[in-house]
Amino acid sequence: MSANILIGVGGTGAKLVEASIHAAVAGLTTSELAIGFVDQDNSNGNVKRAEQLLANVHDARALWRDHGRAHDLGQSSSLFRANIHPLAPKENLWVPHAQSSTTLATIFGRESMTADDRHVFDLLFAAGSGAGDTEQDLALDEGYRGRPHIGSAAMTARIEGDVEFWRQLMEAIKRGQAGSEVRLMLVGSVFGGTGAAGFPTLTRLIRRRLREGQARNVKIGGLLMLPYFGFAAPAEGEGSAANVARAEELIMQARGALKYYDVLFRQERVFDELYLVGWDRMFELGYHSPGAKDQANPPLPPELVGAMAVSRFFEPSHTVAEESTNPVFVSARADGDRLQWSDLPSPIDSQPDAPHDALGGMLRFAVAWKHWAPVVTARRNALSKLVGSDPWYKAQGVNQVDFQRQPPEQEVAALSQYTDALLTWASAIQGYADRARLGFSLWRTNDFTAFNPSNPQNPVTLNLPAGDEARYGAAFNNILPQRDAGDAPPTAGALLMRLNAETLPDTTQKGLGRFVAALRAFSEPVAP
Repeated sequence: MSANILIGVGGTGAKLVEASIHAAVAGLTTSELAIGFVDQDNSNGNVKRAEQLLANVHDARALWRDHGRAHDLGQSSSLFRANIHPLAPKENLWVPHAQSSTTLATIFGRESMTADDRHVFDLLFAAGSGAGDTEQDLALDEGYRGRPHIGSAAMTARIEGDVEFWRQLMEAIKRGQAGSEVRLMLVGSVFGGTGAAGFPTLTRLIRRRLREGQARNVKIGGLLMLPYFGFAAPAEGEGSAANVARAEELIMQARGALKYYDVLFRQERVFDELYLVGWDRMFELGYHSPGAKDQANPPLPPELVGAMAVSRFFEPSHTVAEESTNPVFVSARADGDRLQWSDLPSPIDSQPDAPHDALGGMLRFAVAWKHWAPVVTARRNALSKLVGSDPWYKAQGVNQVDFQRQPPEQEVAALSQYTDALLTWASAIQGYADRARLGFSLWRTNDFTAFNPSNPQNPVTLNLPAGDEARYGAAFNNILPQRDAGDAPPTAGALLMRLNAETLPDTTQKGLGRFVAALRAFSEPVAP
């Protein structure tokens, strides 16, 4: 079995990791997936959000799939099947230069250079006197500010040192080589700062270390996002001279980076597979952030396509091309004004409906769990006595759960935290698609969310009151629209009927895991 490693480079890389985690939890990645992050801005909001999601999924899996615990999903359930975990538990985010007020001038010791070296340094990096025209003295605390050449130099200088993150990466590769193959994928943007700097700088350095260590059977993939969102000009308080990224520069930077990559890739094989994902119209975010925690850009539709590329690279049935071949695959939307399930390339060639069935089923389960969680975990009161006489209560073994001696509070809290994160992510994608007047027909979250783009760090508010059968029914029935071809997904009523009458043939389930596994299985978007 392959060992899979995913590294998100920069803020966009973190958003791609976020989307890839949701795809993996839904079942589009079935094996182990170790995840790490690289970002010079150690307080980047996108990285923090992805790190929190990774920790939540890792904890939830440990709680629901530890066979020694009282509540176990069993062996057959698809929920949390993929073993998603941090690459380096102690230092899973590599910040090339974590010291405050670090600059290129201090990294390379400009003051101690010889006169000739200083002239070369001044030729390569601008030595302006103001915040907007200096590169040598630009403080790197909040990233590379859309200057990939700065990031490339800074990363190269640091990676040669004794870095725990890279030691953990090489150890993970060595451990993985006990199996058949190791697959390592880096994801990020071709525009901006950290992501563009990390491609292909990090990959070339990794390849060199692999050659030095005589590592074999290691396939390296890359995913580059072309410019797909825009943002407002810097606020007046930041000043027109502020050395920050600007939306109007993204296309120019991407064009220059692609020309460089074209020359480089003709000279050496950097990636065994390279995916490029773009969009024909920019998603306008309507705000500007120079970096740090405020740079928590919302999830956007193109990241779904990126997640499909990640899932495909790690799919066991997918064979990574050998060096002697250079296949090119192209995927595009059928209608430029619309995004539908058939537009998402399936990670599994033999299952074109895999994205719809996996992600759609997971979204339906998330809505169902929001409704059912308070019901099945209610304290021993009038409500629990009332539902205790319902057929599903006994059919799914809830009557056998010892809620007093083995309370499932931790398991329920971790699962609820994840389903909230999934629904919030999906709602943001739909909200920004609707705002861009893109005909988005993947899912509809309008029945239980409020979308507010004026608060980009938290644009979505979930609102699905417990106990409201009518609102729950509408939310569950409408979240996954009927596709142009095919039957409408089964309703909330059909789900209840299956819970009343069917059980899963898995004897390894325990405690509340039996009900949760059934709820996930019966939430599938296709009739049994």
